[in-house]
Parts: sequence; structure tokens; C-alpha cells
Amino acid sequence: MDFPLISKDSKRKPNGVPNGTEDGTRETRYSSPQGASRSPSTSLSEFSEPETTLLERGPFAGMSLPNTSARANAAHIVRSHVSTYLITHPHLDHLSGFAINTAAFHATSLPKRLAALPFTINAIKQHIFNDVIWPNLTDEDGGVGFVTFQRLIEGGNVMVGEGRGRGYIEVCDGLGVKGFGISHGNCMKGAGGSNASGHAQRGSNPDSYPRHASHGGDPGRSLSISQISQPGTPGGTLNHNYANNYQQEAQRQCVVDSSAYFIRDSATSHEILVFGDVEPDSLSLSPRTNIVWAEAAPKIAAGVLRGVFIECSYDDGQSDATLFGHLAPRHLVSELQNLAGMVKDAKLRRSEAKKGSKRKRDSYNGVTFELTENEDRKRRSIGERAVSEEARRKSLQDEPENDYDYFSSMAGDAGARNTAPHTPPQSACRLDEDVSTSPRTVTTAPALRAAAAATEDLPLKRLKVVVIHVKDTLTDGPHVSENILKQLNEHEAELRHQGIGLGCEFVISESGASYWF
Repeated sequence: MDFPLISKDSKRKPNGVPNGTEDGTRETRYSSPQGASRSPSTSLSEFSEPETTLLERGPFAGMSLPNTSARANAAHIVRSHVSTYLITHPHLDHLSGFAINTAAFHATSLPKRLAALPFTINAIKQHIFNDVIWPNLTDEDGGVGFVTFQRLIEGGNVMVGEGRGRGYIEVCDGLGVKGFGISHGNCMKGAGGSNASGHAQRGSNPDSYPRHASHGGDPGRSLSISQISQPGTPGGTLNHNYANNYQQEAQRQCVVDSSAYFIRDSATSHEILVFGDVEPDSLSLSPRTNIVWAEAAPKIAAGVLRGVFIECSYDDGQSDATLFGHLAPRHLVSELQNLAGMVKDAKLRRSEAKKGSKRKRDSYNGVTFELTENEDRKRRSIGERAVSEEARRKSLQDEPENDYDYFSSMAGDAGARNTAPHTPPQSACRLDEDVSTSPRTVTTAPALRAAAAATEDLPLKRLKVVVIHVKDTLTDGPHVSENILKQLNEHEAELRHQGIGLGCEFVISESGASYWF
């Protein structure tokens, strides 16, 4: 494990007395506890306290530490400053550090908390802290008691919290969590019934069902692949017979479960979203990432959710068949496109809600009162009902029957139609026909998309996407993370060229780095 460096020449101690010598060598000073006196027979070790040191960099930079060695201070941080471990799934690369470090928990005054969804805790209890792979250091089943479990409720607990914090379960002081299950590929064991690990019988197999075109036929969403809807999953419908076959296939497969956590700072109400290992919904027989995006979209639209930590294990050179339940840049961008569409919808709903909440002042019989726009619109609509049915029918006859009638009405006999000025609907322009003789100027589709991209706020603007879980290729040359970042930015540039850019910032995570949102 790589620990942050310790300052060789710390310049302060708790009482403000300098502790370094002029030549830069270290000088350890000792002091007696306040109010205590030391007799000649009292040993120095009973009262002396070593000077403190400062971390120079890393997430704990500036923290005063009681020891002089990195290993002793690392143990101090684990024992005194880390109260909870939030685990996404029980694979060893996500769990081994915690399990090994439990040997150092004996010097703590409280057991360490392991918070996770139940499937993770069950697997850890059964396969790690079982007195075979590792001693039972938990407080369950007669264990030692160094570790206690906190079982989270998927989707949050609606019985706790208030307002925007409702459903978030506090896992440590000032931080609340809401967890969702996601899919991390299919089990390597074949089809069959229930298994010893207790995995849910859901499936994930890239060759089990055909791919579909982009949602809504939008040519701009060329990277998106529509996913088969599950109960509670937004988007898409499915033929009944095909759905039955799909469910039967899903029952024959075994999915590897993982988790995504919304972590909320109770002081600021700001949140981040942290994914465990996850596969793309487009390849999964149990697509659940869209459920997470549906939860995230209104938070992003409101400016509450500022950062997403999500894996991108391989570059685009990795085939779908060998992703093993992970993402490549093409899949991550496709998933973010799905999120961006939901954010656009959420922003539109927020805008409409704000318009409806604006109040207008009015008076009646000398009494002044306020109406929301919705109330005012309803009041005006009642008055407008006095318009005769004949006048309403006449106004409908004056409108073109379709988009093409507008152009024919301009070229036809003006006396045969209403001579009142007419403003056509925005959709009256056919982009695939030559309308150079029309008095209106028609802009081509690419130009319209470019103009829209230039004027419209990008849906994921100000969102930082931190890429985690990059798998090192252990080969010469640039690190694979450099290629992943390059490909992500290339995908984003292509989307912006099409007028459907995301707007998010991609960052590759680094060991020991700090991120502010």
C-alpha cells in the first residue's frame, strides 16, 4: 500500500513551539501533561509525548499525526478517522484491503461499520468471515466484534429523513447513502437453479438477444442501444411473446450483482454517485443502470449532483464478448447519453414547474389577491368559453390542414383564403424538399443541429465524471488510462459535431488524489 509522505521538517506542534533544528535534522521534544508534576523517580516515558507531524499531500494533507513513521500513522488514520466502509460488491479487488486491515481494528473503541446492500453482506459473512478464509471478526454468529454490519435498503428507506434527505440512511456523521442494485455480468457457472452464493437468477449475455436501433430513431444517438425494459426500468416496450422468452432466458442465467451509491452531504445537500463494477444495459439481460440514471437525472438538473464515479475498465479495443461485466468508452458514453436524455426531460419539467409557480396579482371588488399562472390560465379559459362555436369553427378552418398546406396557401389564390396574416408553425418547413421559391428561408438539418448545440445548454454541463477501475494491461507504452481518456473525449467530440454533445468533464482517477464538487 502506498502511504502519503510524512513531513521531514514539520514546523509546528500543538503548543506552537518549533520542533526543527537549523540544519534540518529532526528534533523530538517532550512535554508533561498539563497540571502534572514529575518526580525524579518517574520515568520519562510515563509523561513524555512525541511531537506531531504533518502530511504533505493526499486526501489528509495538513492533518496532524501523532507518529513519525508512515505505517504507524496509517494505522492511526484507519483506527481514528475511518468509521465506515461502503462496499459495492464482494469481489476480492474491492474487499481484500478491508479484510486484511481488520487485524488492526483491535485498538479501536468502537467496531468498524461495513455498510452494503444485503447481498454483499451475506456473501462476506458466508465466504470471508467464516473462520476458514478469515477469522470471524464480526459481531454476528459468535464473532470477535471488530466489525458490525449495516444492511442498506435498496432504493433507500422512505421512513427516515425529511425533504430531499428522505430515504438516505446515515452511514457516518454527516453522510447519508441511498443504494441501488446494478448488474456486473453473468456468472461463469452455467445455467441452473439457485446456487450456493445466493445470486439472484438474472442474466447477462451479449449474444442472448438482438440489438435494437436507437430510441425514437434519432440518427444522432448512434451510440445508443435501446435496452429491454424491466419492471420499474424507464424506457422501451416489448412484444409480449418476446418478453416471455426474454424472462425465460433471464431465469436460466445468473447475474453478478453490484451496487451504485448516492452519497449525500447533509450539511450542503450536495451529492456524488459512486458505481461499483457495472456492465452496459445494452448487453445485459438484467439492465438496471437506467434505474440509477432515473434517480440521478433530476438531481443533476437541480445542480445537486456534481460528480459521478464510474468504471471504465478497458479501452475500445476490448470486444463485447470479453468485457466480463465491465464498460469500455463506447459503452460509457452510450450510458451517459441515456442519462443526458433524462436530464433534458428533468430540466424541462423544472422549467415548466417554475413557470406554473409564478404568481400574478389581481383584484376583485377592491380585494387584492395572487394567482399562480396555472390558476390564472384556468380563470381566463373560463372567460374564453364565451366565444361562439361558429367563430371557433371558423378559426379552425383558417388554419392549414398540414405542413404542406402552408406553402400551397402562399402560392394559391389569396382571395380564396383568409387574408389575415398567418404565422405558420415551426414544423412547417420540409427539410427534404426544395422550397427555394418559398418566402421563408429553410436551414439544413446539420446547420440546425449545430445552431441548437451552440445555443442550448449541454445537458451534463458542470458534471464531473471520474473514471475508476481502469485495468492495467501490464505492457510497455502509455498507460491504458491515457487511451481511455482520449477515446472518451473523441466520442464526446463526435456527439458535439452531431449537435447532441454531453458537456461533462472526464477525469481519470489517481491514487491519493482529492476531488472537490
